[in-house]
Amino acid sequence: MQWKRIELVVPEKAVDIVSLLLWECGTGGFVIHDEVTGGTVSLDVYIPHEKAETSLAGIYRRLDALWRDNPGWPLYQLTCNGPVDDGWLYEWQKFFHAADVTERFTVVPAWEEIKEKADKIVLRIDPGTSFGSGLHATTCMCLGAVEKHVRPGDTVIDIGTGTGILAIGAAKCGAAVVRAVDLDEAAVGRAVINAKLNDVGETVIAAQSDLLSNVDDSAQQADVIVGNLVTEAILNVLSVVCDYLKAGGIFIGSGIIDERIDEVRLAAKERGLTMIEEELRDGWYAVTMRRD
Repeated sequence: MQWKRIELVVPEKAVDIVSLLLWECGTGGFVIHDEVTGGTVSLDVYIPHEKAETSLAGIYRRLDALWRDNPGWPLYQLTCNGPVDDGWLYEWQKFFHAADVTERFTVVPAWEEIKEKADKIVLRIDPGTSFGSGLHATTCMCLGAVEKHVRPGDTVIDIGTGTGILAIGAAKCGAAVVRAVDLDEAAVGRAVINAKLNDVGETVIAAQSDLLSNVDDSAQQADVIVGNLVTEAILNVLSVVCDYLKAGGIFIGSGIIDERIDEVRLAAKERGLTMIEEELRDGWYAVTMRRD
């Protein structure tokens, strides 16, 4: 199969939301180069050759709209290149190695063998066609909160599950049921694969949903809800999260750009959620709240 390769340079803070935008525009995958140069990050974006014209038009349209909403960002740079073969699908794997990402969690690529340690929980991940050269700070902060707050027997909801890493982490902490949802159908499939890879396929139930829209709020409410999203999505979730969360339950949200943390604090207070922890890393906040 042939692919059209696009080089895209964006501000570091825009990487998460741009990644979501790229999936929605029908790209086949992308490689994020985590090296930061002058506050920007580069991505190699791959589009099936036969869909290139339509997908590229959508990418320009969505990027322009995003930049209009964020006038302080430096302009993005987009360069189109000629067709390439399937080799890119595996090239990035040489950058992904086992890493201790929290006190207890070690993330390991599916193809790498390590000597496991008794005090570590191993999360084996096959990320498919979208991955950077290391785990994003927002993911690591979420994993840290998951290991702190998920208890054996808990019911957990993971919103925007992606590879399923947070859902798998919750299951490894003893959650009885983890409902993992994502808008992207390919991400749902990837979460299923990774759950089975970690022997938690019966615990993690993956399904397609736009945030919580397809999650049955009449079912058992969750003890913990986690979402590694973007600021706007976190605010949308906060507007309804108490319908899905037990009294005293925990909401963990990450991917909040630092300039907008006050909006999240206000939304939490208005909806009866008590902020119990905030963590700032690399310009991104992760928050932990309790439903009163």
